[in-house]
Amino acid sequence: MIYHCWAVQFVPDPARGEHTNIGLVIGGENLDWAVRYDPRFVRSHGDLSSDLRELAAWGRSFVRVVDGHTSPFLDEPAGVSPGLVEHMRRRQSNLVQFGEPTPVDAESAEAAVHLLYPVLVERPRSRRRTTYSRRTLRSRVREVMTKTDGFVTGRDLFVTPRLSIGRQHGELDLLRIERGQPVLTNVWAFNVVDLSALTRDLQSWSYLVGLLRTDGATAEVTGAGVRVIPASVGVEVVFDPPRDQDSQHSERWDIYEAAREAWQRNDVSVRSIDEYRSQTTDERQGVRP
Repeated sequence: MIYHCWAVQFVPDPARGEHTNIGLVIGGENLDWAVRYDPRFVRSHGDLSSDLRELAAWGRSFVRVVDGHTSPFLDEPAGVSPGLVEHMRRRQSNLVQFGEPTPVDAESAEAAVHLLYPVLVERPRSRRRTTYSRRTLRSRVREVMTKTDGFVTGRDLFVTPRLSIGRQHGELDLLRIERGQPVLTNVWAFNVVDLSALTRDLQSWSYLVGLLRTDGATAEVTGAGVRVIPASVGVEVVFDPPRDQDSQHSERWDIYEAAREAWQRNDVSVRSIDEYRSQTTDERQGVRP
């Protein structure tokens, strides 16, 4: 069957005509449709971040339009059609644009995406710095929460909440209010120099979370007073794992494996920083493992 293929393009400078393909949408009149969209690892020399996280909300909306076969325009009939995509192509004259449609012969729209995406869109993963400090890691996670997931610091996202459980006290990295419920987040960087301090901090944190799972807690957050934290609260960890070149029998790996055991025992959701940044908003918000 003959389908039409439109490239979704990031155009940082429309005057110069430069563009990078960040997605494909494929379909046809009375045919099935498929879309694949990924703005990561695009080099942006303008005001946007290197992974174009500012476009994430638009991308999710666009994918839902195609996957759900629904129209974003009140004056358009329901369902995706070449006319609708052409209408979007004519309207999109900013940083995101659609290329001219080209025909492609395939058994299905999904098969066409599978065939063309590696050639027209897929890019090598960007090389990130070898390691993160804990401070940098915390900043990266907070950046995803605010720029991609839409949380606002001081409204539904709070930094370094102080937990109290009986006479025990301790700080966590982040607390957010999601669907009316609190979610606690902590970050851990395993490629640090001081392994003794890392071990001590992990043990202290694990002890505090263990008490939380038994007794619940109260959390004092700047600008929002004191909140009651139930024992069943969602707790997640985002971490920078030991480097591949480290021996898995090294002290660093032993600390890492001990931490994973504690996280599992305390019902903590665990993601590496690369997994966290690459997952969609809906996937990240599924806090429970």
